[in-house]
Amino acid sequence: MKGIKHLILVLTLLVGCAHENNTLEDITFRGGYVKFSEVPNLSFNILKLDTEVFTATLQDPNKNATSYTLNAMYEDGEAIAENLVEITSFPHTLELNIGKVLEALGVTEDQIDLTDRITFVAIVTTPTGTFNGMSPDYDYNNFNQGGQTTERLKEVEHNNAMEFSLGFFQPQGKKIRGTSFEELLVGGEEDTYDRNGANDETLDLINGDAPPYVDYVAKGTEADNELGFNSEYVAINNISTSSLGFSAERIGVMSLFENYEAYPDGVQGFHSEDADGAIRITFDTVEVPEGQNNSGISFEVFFNDSSWEELDGIHAYANITTDNGDEVLELINIYDDDIEAVAGQWFEVNSGYQKGVRSYQLIIQIQSGATAESFDLDNIIVYEAED
Repeated sequence: MKGIKHLILVLTLLVGCAHENNTLEDITFRGGYVKFSEVPNLSFNILKLDTEVFTATLQDPNKNATSYTLNAMYEDGEAIAENLVEITSFPHTLELNIGKVLEALGVTEDQIDLTDRITFVAIVTTPTGTFNGMSPDYDYNNFNQGGQTTERLKEVEHNNAMEFSLGFFQPQGKKIRGTSFEELLVGGEEDTYDRNGANDETLDLINGDAPPYVDYVAKGTEADNELGFNSEYVAINNISTSSLGFSAERIGVMSLFENYEAYPDGVQGFHSEDADGAIRITFDTVEVPEGQNNSGISFEVFFNDSSWEELDGIHAYANITTDNGDEVLELINIYDDDIEAVAGQWFEVNSGYQKGVRSYQLIIQIQSGATAESFDLDNIIVYEAED
């Protein structure tokens, strides 16, 4: 009999310890916990935030929730909206108009970027207490400054409705104009551009008698007519330890497959290497169709996987006209180690949708001082929203 008592005591202690230390059990199965019946859509069209609606069915698996209150936080606390909804019966279909959520946060649609997030945190009340869905936030004294929901509750199979985030996506655009450099004649892989002027002279470059070509005049203004462009050489002091400028290098429109298996579009692109200075390419101005309020510009660049120095890099921007006048839209400005971080792959530069732009003129300046530090440009597109 004494042995049986000891066994019962041990089992009781083991069970008690397991329950006491099992946060998952305490919160999910005995505390206040609400979940989605199915994982909801958490990504929304950035162009239609005024009409997009988050919808999900809430369930109370523990049958003990007396209320479910939802708060919202934009980014890392830049804006907070409390008590967006309060639900007292389950199951319940939750509907949140994204435009109304932004209004409650005091954030305008124009302020939203593709990388932004809106995080929702629930507070669930039960007859035994209040459970904050925010993740715990322990300070240096190991005191919890945040909520109670652990990361273990965030697994997909729990369909967690205690803390979740909404993101945004950009829908595919429709090309207004662009170029993939396909309309120009190209020569062999080792052909060089023999430049006009002195090697180190800043000046407008002109086409030679044979490829590779550095200038192009557009053949039309329709979407399928490739953009024209003009190239210049710009001297950059101290970019090379050997010399400044070049006389003959592989610069211009070429068809090269040395560092990649394919171009993003077509089989040609603009290549530059060992310019010992900068090549600045100015593309034709593209008008945005009248009445279109959403448009953007993008291109792709391949940086050869090499060691890039302080003055080696790319600066691209667009001169734009808006309803308020002329402006400059910065697209990319990276050099040195920042290049190395994205080298060896086709890298997209994209403005995202801009509102109220009436025209774009793209300028890309690429500069380097060694053959291995090469650039390839392709797939330049000025686009508009589909609807």
